[in-house]
This record gives sequence, C-alpha cells and structure tokens, in this order.
Amino acid sequence: MKAVTRVTFKKKGNFILAIEHPDVYKTQGGSYVVFGEAKVEDLNKRYAEAMAAQKVAQEAAKQGEEAEKLTASGSAAEAITEDLKKASLEDDGDEKKDDEDDEKEEDATGLEAGDIDVIVEQTNVSRNKAIKALREHKGDVVNAIMSLTQ
Repeated sequence: MKAVTRVTFKKKGNFILAIEHPDVYKTQGGSYVVFGEAKVEDLNKRYAEAMAAQKVAQEAAKQGEEAEKLTASGSAAEAITEDLKKASLEDDGDEKKDDEDDEKEEDATGLEAGDIDVIVEQTNVSRNKAIKALREHKGDVVNAIMSLTQ
C-alpha cells in the first residue's frame, strides 16, 4: 500500500480537520481507520493569508518597476539628490516666513505664562508662535501643542 502523507475531513463553514502523516489501515469491509493528531484548519484564514501574500508580492513588483524607471531615466542617486535640493528650497521659504512671524511681538494678555512656557518647551518653537497657537485654540494647551507638532 502507498504511504499516506495527509488525511483531511471537510466540515461546515470552510473548516478542515487535517491529520499529517497518519497511520492508515484498511478494514476487510473496505473502510479505513485513521490514527493521528487532528488539527483544525480554517480555509477562510488561509485564503486571507494568500491574498495578503499576493498583495505584498504585487507591491514589491511595483517598487521594483519604479526603481528600474529611476535607473533608466538617470542615476537613482542623482534623483534623490535633486529631490533633497527641492525639499530644502521649499523649507527655506517656510523658515523665512516663520522668521517674519517671530519679529512681531504677540500680546499674551489673558493667557497663562505657564501654559506658554509648556508649549515652548514641548514644541521647541518661539514664544510668539506658542502665544499664537494658544489663541487659535482658545487656551487649550494640548491642541496648541498638537497643532505645532504636526
């Protein structure tokens, strides 16, 4: 008789009882007796895992194609350097605008000095920006900090 490596029993709800490397005996009446440890397998879970693996493979293929395009259009290092230069130019414009805002002295009347100090310490921004954020959020320290750290 051929060696049996796996026996499965299908149940309702896409569940399978599987026995790996079972001991199988055939009776004289033509029935089979199976001995081994049965483990429950969920086909729905297996399907979900297969779909996730397929999605990961597709994303990896997409990234590979993008890398090939970068290499084909020019050196990837050059493209990265160019992107960094563009980003730094954009950041410089933001810093100039921020410096202009810092030159104007904000009025802190009606605000707690401790709240302003906490915001300055937590976000590493100027006192004027902290006052502005506190005013925008009507004295709410947490929301002011959140708006400055985004």
